[in-house]
Amino acid sequence: MDEGFRMEKNRKIRIPYEISFRGKVLFLVLLFGIAIFFIVYYPLISHQVNPFDVAAPKGQIVLAQNFTFGSVNYTNAIAMTSQNNILVLKGNDNMGDTLTMKMVTPDWCIDLWVWGGSTSGWQLKYNCSREIQISQYAFRRVPTHEAREILYWYLESGYIIVLHETGPVQNYELVNFTVTYGETTGNGFLKVALGKS
Repeated sequence: MDEGFRMEKNRKIRIPYEISFRGKVLFLVLLFGIAIFFIVYYPLISHQVNPFDVAAPKGQIVLAQNFTFGSVNYTNAIAMTSQNNILVLKGNDNMGDTLTMKMVTPDWCIDLWVWGGSTSGWQLKYNCSREIQISQYAFRRVPTHEAREILYWYLESGYIIVLHETGPVQNYELVNFTVTYGETTGNGFLKVALGKS
């Protein structure tokens, strides 16, 4: 009687091969599913798809021009307008009313012209400032065709931003600036090309 009990106690429970194989396959499928979720879907869910940044200029060569606007004569200046789209921002979040544009390159400054209507005409809001505040409504947000949640910001026609230097401009001089919206700051930079004199 004791011997039979010992034999029963030492005998291991055997799982049929089919059940063991199915369990292993199910475990591997579950493991691969979790790995695919963390590799593919988790970054899309947890990270911001289109954070705010300066989309352009990012090193483009821009031709400097001489022009008169209002009562101001500009020499070798860069005019950012709704027609030339030199300045393009991107982002899909609403982080307040105001953006801050700041010059990084020494001796360069910003003029902001705003259309005041047919009676007032163009008004100079900032004159050779190192930093300006501009409304988010100075930009129209346009979704891309491929993914409508990605928005690019273009200057509206009633705003002109002029970058100019207080001294002589060097050919292919690098000009750096930042645009801050909410807590996020994007960097923009361009090379100034001088036309043939």
